[in-house]
Amino acid sequence: MSTATPGERGPAHRQRDATRWDIQGLRAVAVAAVVVYHLWPHALPGGFVGVDVFFVISGFLITGILVREQVATGTIRLGRFWSRRAKRLLPAAFLTILVTGGVVLLAVPSALWGQYGRELIASTLYVQNWVLAADSVDYLASAAAPSPFQHFWSLSVEEQFYIALPLLLLGLGAAVRGRLRPLAAARLLLGAVVVLSLVCSVVQTHTNPGVAYFSTATRAWEFALGGLVATVHLPEVRTLVARRVRLIGAGTGAAAVALSLVVVTPDTAFPGIAALLPVAGAALVVLFGAGTVVESAGALGPVAFTGRISYALYLWHWPLVVVLPILLGRPLDGLTKTAVLLVAVGLATATTLWFEEPVRTAAWLRDLQPLRVVALGVICTFTVVTLGASTLTAVRIQQVHAATVTEQVTTDNEDDAESCFGAAAAIGSADPCVDPTLADVRVPDPASAADDDANRSECWHGTFRTCVLGKETGWSKHLLVIGDSHSNALLGAYERIADDNGWRIDLAGTGGCYLTTAQQDAPTPATMRGCNKWKHQAIAFVEEHRDADALVVTHSTTQRPVSLPAGRARDAATRNGLVDAWRQAAGTELPVIAIRDNPVPRPDVVTCVSRMSGDTDTSCDRPRAEALGQTDSTAEAVQAFRAVGGRAAMVDLSDRYCSDTSCPAVVGGVLVYRDSTHITATWASSLEPYLAQALQRRLAAFER
Repeated sequence: MSTATPGERGPAHRQRDATRWDIQGLRAVAVAAVVVYHLWPHALPGGFVGVDVFFVISGFLITGILVREQVATGTIRLGRFWSRRAKRLLPAAFLTILVTGGVVLLAVPSALWGQYGRELIASTLYVQNWVLAADSVDYLASAAAPSPFQHFWSLSVEEQFYIALPLLLLGLGAAVRGRLRPLAAARLLLGAVVVLSLVCSVVQTHTNPGVAYFSTATRAWEFALGGLVATVHLPEVRTLVARRVRLIGAGTGAAAVALSLVVVTPDTAFPGIAALLPVAGAALVVLFGAGTVVESAGALGPVAFTGRISYALYLWHWPLVVVLPILLGRPLDGLTKTAVLLVAVGLATATTLWFEEPVRTAAWLRDLQPLRVVALGVICTFTVVTLGASTLTAVRIQQVHAATVTEQVTTDNEDDAESCFGAAAAIGSADPCVDPTLADVRVPDPASAADDDANRSECWHGTFRTCVLGKETGWSKHLLVIGDSHSNALLGAYERIADDNGWRIDLAGTGGCYLTTAQQDAPTPATMRGCNKWKHQAIAFVEEHRDADALVVTHSTTQRPVSLPAGRARDAATRNGLVDAWRQAAGTELPVIAIRDNPVPRPDVVTCVSRMSGDTDTSCDRPRAEALGQTDSTAEAVQAFRAVGGRAAMVDLSDRYCSDTSCPAVVGGVLVYRDSTHITATWASSLEPYLAQALQRRLAAFER
């Protein structure tokens, strides 16, 4: 998102005190593309490349400012440059963050406060891109819903560019002083960044697309290419040939940008090599656009005004897209999307005309020394960060309260033979257990549900390795537990089972990958290769430990399914992949105990529960038929494995989750799910006695 002012020009522009209307038009196209994509993604599948266009514009304008100063004076006044950037960036950004943060605290369910508060702080400190990159690596965090501050990732990348570029120019200038002129040194620096960053972008997009999308290293070449254009001096247009060259160059660039909006899609490996289309197109426009029909188009009233408010429009539209559905309790439809667009334009207009521009041009601020501007920015930053910290503090208070309630309720129910806590409610039985004192209990609190996870790093890794639960020597039973995150969600229960029974359980888990020979869907080829390697290692491990008492498996039925069309073909492939893996790993000697996957809740289950007050109601429940699905490939695999001579048994705890008709979000005072797919550790703990009984019965049956 470009934040440079219209009058800031690079050497490529003819020397005149006028706005580059071609750049202003390019801004308008870029912000319109992003907004339309966020509201109507199918209408403009590549609209997100508008961010890349902004990066080129910023690189062009900011490099031009810095290089002109370095050429003229031999140095760059860092304080002056950064204070000007602060005046331009911070007022509108802080206003948006403060207003959005206030709405979050007042109207958004507390279940979202933790994520939103963390991203509010990251956005204020301009490190949001790295937070999102880290979350994309975290298999569980990557499933988090977008926050109203997520769009600050691009502004974070720009701010990091504003900090790094002048320092690099000064450093290189000092290193080559007397050997290279500042302009040549700048070209050398920017050219190197283009090459190195583009290579990094291509490689990382292939190996780790989540990080590649948000990383400064993979986006730096886009700024640098715009910066290189700013070091090119085009002569004045004096001939028809020169005018035609400019027109062809600008027209080609505009066509490339327009084409990228429709040929690039969310399924495209991006940024990588695909980003060349919009980035090179934008670079051609800013290089050749002055004095052409592209500039004339950018000077048209509506286009020019859209470019003028583009920064504020980018800031305001996304919080509306995210928060409004939460407030309405339903997705945006055509009418509400149009309303979001109109409100965003209205807010952007008001912010630009009555706040952003007056503050930036205010005499008192203009007369401040750069250090005082920086100090003022630090104070404002601290103020906004305090809002995010207060959100996290509120979450922490709720977490402590929820932990206290959980401990008290758990302790009380452990001493009560007629406990109805959690899975003990037996809601799927003919005689369910009902405790009126649990009617308004919901533990863990939705605000802390995401952290209610017993999984730990030594049991969870991308390369195959096991952790030992229970007794390392002298055990009475030895189980192998292999699976994905749904298997590891039961880790707390497995650990207690091992401790209570004197068993040893070797457990291994990894994200989205389980014991099957079927090819699973994966976001990247590298992820697929890593998963396949893990599977081979898991099969080899089990094969080496066939003297164990049983292999216990479970996996998510909805995440990363096998790579086939939906329907019976995929169901059959899922079943066959399980059977083949069990046959290779367990053979006919080692029994296999397959645990049916947990029911699938509604996607907003935790947020929904956080809206409840008083007694728990049924508003967040899901019909049993939908939650459990129509086909159970695991049960079919158990039957098929038996048919080929293997020993296998099924454990189905669905009646602990579900009644005859529905699968509640809260059972016996316990919040069942910590997100849209994984169960809470508290619920898993309440399942422990029933899982232990089922395992003991299956093991006894195998021994007969």
